[in-house]
Amino acid sequence: MSLPDPLRTAVAVAVYWTAIALGGSVLLAAPTSPLVAIPVLGGGAVVAHAARAHRLVELGYAVGTMWVAVLALSLGGGVVDVVAAPDGEIAPLADYPVPAAIGTVGLFGVLLVAYAAFLRRSAERDAAASD
Repeated sequence: MSLPDPLRTAVAVAVYWTAIALGGSVLLAAPTSPLVAIPVLGGGAVVAHAARAHRLVELGYAVGTMWVAVLALSLGGGVVDVVAAPDGEIAPLADYPVPAAIGTVGLFGVLLVAYAAFLRRSAERDAAASD
């Protein structure tokens, strides 16, 4: 049994928007920070564009790319914690407001750049297929 297209689209929109909001705000120490508007509102705008343009597949790849960046930041922070301060712990990145803000904006930037790249790749593939 398959889902009707409008329901499938609604589920995809909800999942992608949640993934963007969570991944983009992972570096924020407080969930009430004004910077949470970047991944929540910006993610909503990107998801709305993808849904209207019927490009949810490309958005899915972009969200995956953003989460790879989240993983890289997490691993990088862990390596720095172990290598740079073996005797004592350093505070998590979210405890520093400037790097957390730069990281939040950077993660949203990764999403935008990846989405644009996947859109361009898809358009080139569609153009090549129609020739």
